[in-house]
Amino acid sequence: MAQPPAIAFRSLVPWAIAVAAICSLVALVKLYPLWLAYDTALVTITGARDDDSPGARFDAVLLRHLDHFAYLRSFDHVLAAGPRTLRLTAPLWLDRCEVRQGDFYKFAGWAPFEPQAAARAAAPGQPPNWRNFSESRDHTISGRLDAPATGITWWDAVAYCRAAGGRLPTASEWVAAAAGEQPRLYPSGDVMESDAWPYLDPLLNAAQKCGLHPGTETPEGLADMAHGVSEWADDLAGGPAVMGGNGYNAPRELYSLAALHRRAPVDHRSPYLGFRCAYDHEPMPTPWRAWPDARRVPPGTYSVGIPATARIPSLLSALPRQQLPLIGRILSTDASLNAPPNLHLMTREVTRRQYAMFLRDPFVLAGFHAEANQPAYHSHRPPDWREQMQEPDLPVVNVDWWSAYAFASWAGGRLPTALQWERAASGKGARIYPWGDDFTAANPVTGEQALRGPQLPNEESGDETPEGLLNMGGNVSEWTRSVSGASGSFAIVVKGGNYLLPGPTPGRKDPRPPRSRPDLGR
Repeated sequence: MAQPPAIAFRSLVPWAIAVAAICSLVALVKLYPLWLAYDTALVTITGARDDDSPGARFDAVLLRHLDHFAYLRSFDHVLAAGPRTLRLTAPLWLDRCEVRQGDFYKFAGWAPFEPQAAARAAAPGQPPNWRNFSESRDHTISGRLDAPATGITWWDAVAYCRAAGGRLPTASEWVAAAAGEQPRLYPSGDVMESDAWPYLDPLLNAAQKCGLHPGTETPEGLADMAHGVSEWADDLAGGPAVMGGNGYNAPRELYSLAALHRRAPVDHRSPYLGFRCAYDHEPMPTPWRAWPDARRVPPGTYSVGIPATARIPSLLSALPRQQLPLIGRILSTDASLNAPPNLHLMTREVTRRQYAMFLRDPFVLAGFHAEANQPAYHSHRPPDWREQMQEPDLPVVNVDWWSAYAFASWAGGRLPTALQWERAASGKGARIYPWGDDFTAANPVTGEQALRGPQLPNEESGDETPEGLLNMGGNVSEWTRSVSGASGSFAIVVKGGNYLLPGPTPGRKDPRPPRSRPDLGR
């Protein structure tokens, strides 16, 4: 028999109270830091990094496609090589378009009737009695004689260009032509033109006639270097190189970057791989009656590697790929990526008394504030915690990055990036040290004092910024949320001097989490 409505309602009351209590406790986790009294200073960080710098633009593209690097290793050699330059002392001419299918057929038909000329043009290592041919003859794009020549090996491309009075461009020459002296991300500029892939079928995108998308051309008029088909080139350090994007590979924004290229075997054939020739002088008509249409690349110094200010490439070359989700979350809130212009920073380093409140919070023990990749069974309690609490007002030390991250979350904030920290300490680059340009004008707690540990904050030491931030030049170094690959492995950047470091030494180290140190706090 059904219960009366009043009895049914009363039976639901305990459940409603329990749900309300749980919701209140969850809300309490977010509201609890509001009860704590932290002294903070407002710091202007605008200009922490020039968002229009080549490195920042390059980083932004990689960051948008960071998940692909979990399995994509084709570009590792480029990322590891870092910044490089090429000095062109004389003009260079490159074909405006990739060599057409029809012109390659003419060459393949000419070579057997001119065996001596064909032998002189043969590529290094080309097998004896090699027959130049395009595998795309039986492909769906055969018959499109104005489409790029594809389905050919590196040997075929080298032989064609040599017989035409030119050569294959080197990878560096190709990048110089595609990116220009003031390096662009893409041949046409810093924004990829997506209209160059009009078809769902990648083969149709690869078979497009040259010059259909003038918005993708370089300022010198070189066409189709970022789409259509990729192109053979010579990588003097590692053999054949494959340059540029094509109608198949994705993400297109990544593969079409001018500075990136991958490697392939000399006998590799693909319907998405063609070539264009380079010439050390203005080209002449070929023996098989093809008339090259080339564009001049002027002499000069070209950046042909990774932009010098880019940070993500060095990380990708050294980073365990299983750490990519963590790096993505860290970098997504970097100062270079739409960070707010102002920031509130605690005026003092976190004390042991404050950290003790964090350790006692049951929600911390339950893992509410842990970073998603924090190791299982991780303890936020420093190994020497009992000794530290004998002086509870000193800065807490021996705290690893996982614990610093969790404390910042528990306190209602986050760790600053390295750039935000630097801007706050230097007054947006106006000072060498937090207090000014003269190290002797202050008395920070550094290695010269031969102290055995950190000290109480002391305004009289002079280690204070005009905004009131204390001990950024000494006492204990501090964790940030920025990552670095400069040391050859993935590491979190640490900023500031400490009681062990010499004072004038720049306070930047790159220990890898979850390491803790007696000179490292938060």
